[in-house]
Amino acid sequence: MKQRAEQMTGNAVRVLLQTLTRNWYDTGIILDEFEATHNDLECDRSKQYAALVAGHFALKAAIDKINNQLNKK
Repeated sequence: MKQRAEQMTGNAVRVLLQTLTRNWYDTGIILDEFEATHNDLECDRSKQYAALVAGHFALKAAIDKINNQLNKK
């Protein structure tokens, strides 16, 4: 029972990291496209753009935090 729970936890962490990484990559592509098609003023005024930027960096922070936790000795 204990071993199964540990295996399930490991699998869940792996899937979580894959999902976060895929979302981080996808949001980066969208942000790059938005920045390429809008000037700085339009970027500054867009609430959706600002929200996506915040989410993008929050994803990266979560990825880094999980990886740091996994790599502790």
